[in-house]
Amino acid sequence: LLSSSLGGRKSRPHVAAQKQKAFLKGLPHRAAFSLIRYRYQKMQLSELALPFATYFSEFLGTYLIVFVASVLLISEELYGTDELWRPTAIAFATIAATYATSAVSGSHLNPAVSLAYGLTRKMYWGRVWGYIIIQVAAGVAASATVVAMMNHRLPDVSAKANYSFLDAAIVEGIYSFMLCFVALNVVASLQTNPRGARNQFFALAIGFVMIAGNYPASQISGGFVNPAITVGVVLMGPLDYGSDLLKSLLLAAAQVAGSFAAAFFFFLVRPEELAALGLGVGGGTGLSCGRFCGALQALNFCGKRKEEQEEDSNSEEDIEVNTTTAKYVSPWPARFLAELVGTYLVVLTYGFCAVITNQSTVGLRSKQKALKLLEFEVGMHNETMPTTGLVRSVEGAALSTPFSTGAAITSLTYALGAVSGAQFNPAVTLAVMLSSRDPYVWAEAPTRIISQASAAVAAGVTLIAICKDDGKTADDNMLPWLGPADGYTWLQVTVSEMFFTAVMAYIYLCMMTVESPRYPKASAASFEHGLAIGFFFL
Repeated sequence: LLSSSLGGRKSRPHVAAQKQKAFLKGLPHRAAFSLIRYRYQKMQLSELALPFATYFSEFLGTYLIVFVASVLLISEELYGTDELWRPTAIAFATIAATYATSAVSGSHLNPAVSLAYGLTRKMYWGRVWGYIIIQVAAGVAASATVVAMMNHRLPDVSAKANYSFLDAAIVEGIYSFMLCFVALNVVASLQTNPRGARNQFFALAIGFVMIAGNYPASQISGGFVNPAITVGVVLMGPLDYGSDLLKSLLLAAAQVAGSFAAAFFFFLVRPEELAALGLGVGGGTGLSCGRFCGALQALNFCGKRKEEQEEDSNSEEDIEVNTTTAKYVSPWPARFLAELVGTYLVVLTYGFCAVITNQSTVGLRSKQKALKLLEFEVGMHNETMPTTGLVRSVEGAALSTPFSTGAAITSLTYALGAVSGAQFNPAVTLAVMLSSRDPYVWAEAPTRIISQASAAVAAGVTLIAICKDDGKTADDNMLPWLGPADGYTWLQVTVSEMFFTAVMAYIYLCMMTVESPRYPKASAASFEHGLAIGFFFL
């Protein structure tokens, strides 16, 4: 075969020898080229796309969330869609996208969450910056798609009535902190989400944060809680890019600040994470400055890392199932701070929703009085249409209080249940103490109640600072009257509070303290405990 290819039998001997020598000299190159061509032809498309799969997954998930948010923003402006359903739709889109993309990219779907992963050494910085760029690009692409589809620009980024832009930035920072904090605790935690035995409630916890935070934030700042949404809305909003771009950058900075705070408190309530990193826990067993300084020093600001495989929390390769984390007991400072943070966020969410409900009610009454006066002066009769939108707004605001607060309880129960038990209520703490099922609660009950009360006071101070009186009557901004409504007495209110508090404590005891085949104790494999506790409040 070789002789035939070089000229056959009729070729002259010296010419054949020269051709044979040249062929043999180029044989390795031809063989290598043939092998590469063969492997390229046999290579599957998935193998070519594998290095980009994580980024493409983040793009698709973020695109879906921002697309839903943008459609609803324009629908509210054009058709008067009920604002209560925007947080719900964004939350359900977040849950679906999180479950769909978690096995590929870790389902950050938010630049603030990716930044928190980098700060806590859960992901190396090269991938963090890649995620952030992809997420922002997906947000802009989704907003542009909606603008082209609906032929309408997105609304401008501005604080709502009765609130300043500083108030809006603070609210965005608080609920960005809540989102990143919950995501770190339910996904990145070695105890709640051990490698090789992942929990099943992580997407529910993250999605319910959007219900808890987006409604109060939507009435104060616009309810973005995601830099990808913020940038997309600004670039596809009104064409005045000067002030709007500055506002977008300030809101994004507030959201980034919430990410930093979430990473800091994650190390405070999860000291086992510091031990896993080999950093140790300073400050002894109390709430000393050494403990806070140790958590601050653990933040990965400079981008130093060991290896990509060691810090990438998405990898499951060559990792044995960790069965010891379920028996781990968090130290007292971590439990104290977990109750403090959880109670603060629950009370603050309830307070914001109660203020918004009161403001909507006051606005409706003012409008009704104005219409009655107009009817008396001009002679209008049966003109009720001008108040229809306000009535719907009041109804939505009234529904948002249990809806958002119950969602906050569900998310924080999933996030902090393995740390402190996620009680967030002095009545629940007292019930656990009297049941004698928690060996630590008898000694810690006074300090836990102090932690919860301190958090409630801090939430009240925050609420007053943001929902301040801008020269108007106190009824316009402050909390509504807590007491008997028209037609009810204090005795009826007391009986109602006692009954529902007893049922709430009973549900908590069943779901979080009883060890029985019929009531399995909360674990990484179960998700019913958070739903039962949060849904009762709802």
